[in-house]
Amino acid sequence: MQTILVELKNQKAYRLLKELEDLQLIRLVKVPTKLSALRKQVKTPMAETEIDKQLTELRSEWQRDI
Repeated sequence: MQTILVELKNQKAYRLLKELEDLQLIRLVKVPTKLSALRKQVKTPMAETEIDKQLTELRSEWQRDI
């Protein structure tokens, strides 16, 4: 048995792999992503003030039924 790492480009690819798993041709193994690895994927780093501004805007869009 051989293990390979595949980077999926869209959701259709995941569905195809899931169908192969259902046919018992492959087994999907999810590997947790470390936070440090995610930081390296950021193309344009944001300043703290920009992040805070964006979070405030996103939170104001949420509907709260409390």
